[in-house]
Amino acid sequence: MAGKQAFIQTIHKIGEPYLAQGYISTQKGQVLKGNAMSGTFEYQIKFQPIESNPKEYTTLSCTIVILSEQLREWRFKKYRSKDIATSTVFIANLKEIIPVQPKLFTWEIKDKKQEEFALSITTFLEEYVNPIFSLFEDTQDVVNHVIDNGWRLNEYMSSGDFVFPIDFMCCFASKSEVQRAFNNYVKREGLSSQVKRVYKEMSSPKYKGFIESNSANDKVFQLAYLNGIQLV
Repeated sequence: MAGKQAFIQTIHKIGEPYLAQGYISTQKGQVLKGNAMSGTFEYQIKFQPIESNPKEYTTLSCTIVILSEQLREWRFKKYRSKDIATSTVFIANLKEIIPVQPKLFTWEIKDKKQEEFALSITTFLEEYVNPIFSLFEDTQDVVNHVIDNGWRLNEYMSSGDFVFPIDFMCCFASKSEVQRAFNNYVKREGLSSQVKRVYKEMSSPKYKGFIESNSANDKVFQLAYLNGIQLV
């Protein structure tokens, strides 16, 4: 039974605490949806089976998502592009926002260890995901966190998991807060020279409306420039 049935049973077990909090379950339990008390943000926990060996085990992938319709509307009004006007605030695989696990730990659902595995994932969610969701219960708490700590919402995640944080701050924070958050982040990460390079290129008469770069930071810095955020 290490295939689809075991997967469904496991994610149903993991989802129980969230359903008790008022989350909605869709796609047979593969997606859990909840909302911040303010209604500004939607939380999603998505489970996906990766069937490496259906007869013996099913590998679980878990994605954490935070969405905001208010941010989507702000982006569309600002950039006039449906492609850019995404509602995504944050997206990361659960693996990316928890400590590195011991080599013996596996993301495989096996019959004999099904309950043990469900408990492990539930613990990860309680200890590392719920605190991130809690930040978004009060928008000002997120703004203050970004000012003080940068784009990382916990110590394990990548700054790239926060999708275009400049847009988020411009939408929900004051201009002075955006300025402080940006400069604190740049200094903390040692990115001043990179920002200066992007700003110089964008202020050049030769600027064609885009920068040829695959760097996530460069994209953030372009948005900072377009929103009039100064490097001080």
